[in-house]
Amino acid sequence: MESATRSPGRRAAGPACRALAAGATTVGLVLAGLSATVGAASSAAAADVPAPAAVRVAYAVDGTLTMRWNEAEGAAGYVLSRSDAVDGEYAEVARTDERTVYATDDVDTTAVHYYRAQAIGADGTLSAPSAVAVGTLVGDGVADPEIPSDGLTLDFGNGTTAAGATRVVAGPAYSKASRVGFVDPAQVTPVRRDGDDPLRSDLVRVGDTELVVDLPDGDYTVGVVAGDPEAATDIAITAEQMAKVPATQKAAGEFLETEFDIALVDGQLNLDFAGAAANLAALTITPQAPREAGAEPTVYVTGDSTVQTYTDYWAPQAGWGQMLQRFLSDGVTVDNHAIGGRSSKNFISQGRLDEVLRQIRPGDYLYVQFGHNDNSYGVDDRYAAPADYRNYLRTFVDGAKQRGATPILVTPVSRRSFDSSGHANVSFPQYVEQASALAEETGTPLVDLSASSRAYLDEIGPEAAKSVFLWVPAGVYQARPDGTQDDTHFQEYGAIQMARLVAQDTAALDVPLADEVVEAEPPAEVPAAPIGLAASAVSGTGATLTWDAVDGADIYRVELRGAGDDAYGLATTSTIGRVDLTGLEAGASYDVRVVAVNGRGDSAPSDTLRLTTKEPLYRFDVQPAGAVTMDGYLPLDDTTLYADGEGYGFTSATGPGGRDRGTGFDPVPTALQRDFLLPSASTPIAVDVADGTYVVAVEWGDMLGTASLAVSLEGEDRGSANAGRGGTSTRVLAPVEVTDGRLDVVAAGWLNGLTITRLDDEATTTTGGNR
Repeated sequence: MESATRSPGRRAAGPACRALAAGATTVGLVLAGLSATVGAASSAAAADVPAPAAVRVAYAVDGTLTMRWNEAEGAAGYVLSRSDAVDGEYAEVARTDERTVYATDDVDTTAVHYYRAQAIGADGTLSAPSAVAVGTLVGDGVADPEIPSDGLTLDFGNGTTAAGATRVVAGPAYSKASRVGFVDPAQVTPVRRDGDDPLRSDLVRVGDTELVVDLPDGDYTVGVVAGDPEAATDIAITAEQMAKVPATQKAAGEFLETEFDIALVDGQLNLDFAGAAANLAALTITPQAPREAGAEPTVYVTGDSTVQTYTDYWAPQAGWGQMLQRFLSDGVTVDNHAIGGRSSKNFISQGRLDEVLRQIRPGDYLYVQFGHNDNSYGVDDRYAAPADYRNYLRTFVDGAKQRGATPILVTPVSRRSFDSSGHANVSFPQYVEQASALAEETGTPLVDLSASSRAYLDEIGPEAAKSVFLWVPAGVYQARPDGTQDDTHFQEYGAIQMARLVAQDTAALDVPLADEVVEAEPPAEVPAAPIGLAASAVSGTGATLTWDAVDGADIYRVELRGAGDDAYGLATTSTIGRVDLTGLEAGASYDVRVVAVNGRGDSAPSDTLRLTTKEPLYRFDVQPAGAVTMDGYLPLDDTTLYADGEGYGFTSATGPGGRDRGTGFDPVPTALQRDFLLPSASTPIAVDVADGTYVVAVEWGDMLGTASLAVSLEGEDRGSANAGRGGTSTRVLAPVEVTDGRLDVVAAGWLNGLTITRLDDEATTTTGGNR
């Protein structure tokens, strides 16, 4: 399905099936060997680099073929070569770097050409060549595809041909004349047995090559007969890079008879065979009847974890596709197929787009948002270089249009990432650019969610954005017992806001769906003022605040006023009646209040709570030896060892390494933010303290990139969290019970600061009236 697509107005290749259907036709009579090289360098393959796999057509237009392949582990780059004969000499047509797993060849696309790829090793030598792939036929003089209404039967082998079938032996290879056949006949062995059944008495045993059949774009049922009257069979079939027939074993004389459906997008059915004895006897390819429009349109949604629907177990995590229905009329149904960990590439290769295209009807819609996982270089199942991502998206667009549906491209939604001036950064800019360019090229409606989500995040700011993204405290949610600080995924509140943006952008498009967008009316009244505001786990840098939930509140805004300040400022936000307030000064007093917010507006503020932070027992600046230490902090560096008698330090023989990023940033980082160590389970920290209950605050981050930290205290796993690029994050972990005179800390990841504060035996809850 995804191996090649065509631009509007161009004609792609298809089989001359009227000729094939006229009685029993024979395609292929002889075998051919393969003995080609690409320059002198290929004579010595790089032993440590495997050959690229799955070379195939990514995009075909008149005069240009773009080929793609899968990453080869350890490759420093790739060479793509072309030949005019499968067993001819291959000449290099492109050389790429390690991240570019595709290349474009300007060539006469009205003639058949063969391609193979090689990986470049670290020493510059080439791997063994990949299996050969054939280019798609496109251009003037290339016949449009046709197929009999009752389908096409292919009878494999060199025996008697079944009535009405087309015989396919091993060679010659697929050609412009036949438009059906194996790419590399040297990988195919014909087998002839005695018997009266013309379909089962002869067969071919298929090796490392593809069977190619040019067909009109559309939906098909493919029937398979596999087996050998006299030998065992072991076969699996992949169609258009999708596993369609799982590995199956049959004893001698037994045959596998099965069928599968496929939505063909690129005008060419490519079948790969695997197994120790891939004995293929026959295939039937039957067109399915065209689908008619439904009574009401269905909106299909494809995408990744920022889009998918989550069950109640994962609360409060949600994707915008899960919330889209609330902004569309009752005359529209949303069918969300988005799922986490998927890119434009593996959503296709895993058959998920195929599933959608085999259901979608004229008048339906297809939203397409990818990019987050396409960026995962090194994860071959997901990674798609930006320009190749554009061609994968093209398959979604073409597949929907072919079936009478309207595709809507969606640029990748923004992450919670802000620059030094507080403006939201563009997430995955190259992928945003390519999705936008494809929309313009193909005339596809575009929802620029990258732009609208950035504008929204600019409006609310980094702190309020925590309630949009999955920043949740420990001990509240079943699936997040240790809490999380996730700058990519959304809470339910955030998913609703993103779905609202998608709906608003859709309403501005020139498509009938625009008339189905509805905005939920705001509530009749603002929420009531929150009550029951209390503080616990008060440390030297923060506290845990709780209050009673308010009916009708979408979000809570926590406001803070320091001693001597006239006005309250935003401290943070939350979607529930609990929040960890951090970043406070030790030994300082603050007034805190909470405001409930819904679509109508803000509630009156809660009663004011007077909060006084404690003086920590220890404040450590965790840093490489010799780095600048934050005022009021003790240095905890890679030379601070517990065995030296300080009463604190690393219990390992040596401390972990780290980094000092300096001060060349705007704004300038503090001495705590600029540097960090990278501890692990093999470098625990011990601090002598009296038995009792403590609050431990950890701070982590990296000015040059994202950072993560997992923490265990007194042998109890307290979970992990991420910090965005260019700053630090803080977690307050409490209570921590110490019964042996020593607090044991195991941190894995980035660690910038560690603060330890003793808790009183009684509850540290304070309330007060408005001031």
